[in-house]
Amino acid sequence: MNEALNDSLRFIISCSLRMLGAIFALIHRLRIRLVAFNQNRLRARHKLRDDTSICGYDSAMEAHINATAAGKQGKVRFAITSGSTGVPKRLLYTKARLRMLKFVFSDFYLRCCWALSIRRTSLYVFSSFSQDQSLTSMLLEEQRLPSYLASLQAPYRIQSHPSIDHLRAKYGDTAVRLWVLTLSNPGVLYSTNPSTLSTFFDELHVNWNSHSLLIRDWSQRPNDFERSVRRLASRISSKGAARRLAAVANLNTCPSLEVYAPAVATYICWTGGYVKPFLDRLEKYLPAPRYLQIPMYSMSTETVETIIDIRGGSPSFLPIAPGVHYEFREAEDAPLLKARDLEPGHEYSLIVSDDYGLKRYDTRDVFLCRRKVGHLPDLFFQRRRNLEYSFTGEKLTGDQVAMAFDAIRLSEAARLFDQFLTCIPSQPTADLVPHYKLVVVGDQKRDEQASFADISLTCDDLLSEINCEYKAKRNSGRLGPIQLVTVTRQGLLKLTGNDSESWAAQFKFLPLYPQTWEAMSRDEG
Repeated sequence: MNEALNDSLRFIISCSLRMLGAIFALIHRLRIRLVAFNQNRLRARHKLRDDTSICGYDSAMEAHINATAAGKQGKVRFAITSGSTGVPKRLLYTKARLRMLKFVFSDFYLRCCWALSIRRTSLYVFSSFSQDQSLTSMLLEEQRLPSYLASLQAPYRIQSHPSIDHLRAKYGDTAVRLWVLTLSNPGVLYSTNPSTLSTFFDELHVNWNSHSLLIRDWSQRPNDFERSVRRLASRISSKGAARRLAAVANLNTCPSLEVYAPAVATYICWTGGYVKPFLDRLEKYLPAPRYLQIPMYSMSTETVETIIDIRGGSPSFLPIAPGVHYEFREAEDAPLLKARDLEPGHEYSLIVSDDYGLKRYDTRDVFLCRRKVGHLPDLFFQRRRNLEYSFTGEKLTGDQVAMAFDAIRLSEAARLFDQFLTCIPSQPTADLVPHYKLVVVGDQKRDEQASFADISLTCDDLLSEINCEYKAKRNSGRLGPIQLVTVTRQGLLKLTGNDSESWAAQFKFLPLYPQTWEAMSRDEG
């Protein structure tokens, strides 16, 4: 009876959210019409002139952020970036700014529900169970157990309750996620980083008996669980939960998602940059057209970079985030451009200014202008600019490494299907020849059995073809051959100092890390 009531309320919530989505879609179109006015207003507010300099994150920028924080009323907080490309940055966040970011997501989600006719809008977010100083953690933290209706729409939010900690300690995080998904049967899955979602499915398949133990115990001895846990389960249960739980409890191998969460029809994740290996991996578990993939708008810890527009059947990414002044340049020494000046087929770096200490800040993010939507560019994130390293003048770039990896993946698709590749410079001691490490990130058990030594030789040859200076330095002996290292995904996160759950959600896997292996290892120690 309780499950029928829950699903009836979910239906009402879904209808209400789609109606709100229609209203938000109209407001969104109005914002597009007012872009030029708002950009001029922000330019005047930030006192931007033609001679205002462009800066990166340096001591002057940090001082400006701190001065801005001192002038804000109420409690201020600082989000720390993952530090994927260097030293972590401290970015200013107030309660108002965090509310704005939550609104940006809600606006995006509601418009998707309306435009794409999402019938079951209940959402499961692969949020972290722990807290840290990442922006992801700040946005998803819970002060108290959410309301009953909020739990129906977002069942993952019950995971903030203290009683869930006991389940996590005994059964593990993956088992708790499986239990919540099976009970609630949501319609949409969300994960900012597709690697988080693909890792969840990988873990289920690799160690199904361990991760399904919670559901087996729940099915056989429900009264052994705390009363608070049973109440939480009752709060989020949906029709057919008992049947789904029994099916999971009786299986010895991992089933498809349709067995334990058959209502899932849509998933949302980031699709830009270097995440293609994880998107390919997800296609195995969430094949099209059975599952609809919705790309996430582009957002960094520094700022919201684009907002998704889903009119016309295909998504566009427009530079219209509230409170952000946008400028662009095609090359380092090129003049600054407004959004309306961008041309399809060209790549541009993004420069932003806002009310939180960023003034003509170079994000170092490169976007491809795919087309024009009215007078606005459709911007798809391509890569990080200036992602390079050089020991002896070879200036190896992330683009060059990515080209080599693409060629390797093409010829080694079967062996590397569930592996991620990255490159890290290494110089063990002053008297040894520096080299680059080809890091294969995947399942440890496979890594122990498989040898990828021939792939490191192939990578060395490809980089020599792509980068003539690299070839010259290799031939002269000033650079040593590429050395192969295998690590788990968690091992790479730990190596780069981003091994907490919240960091894992926002961490960006890059083709090249401009920090030496030795420096990373010292930081880890």
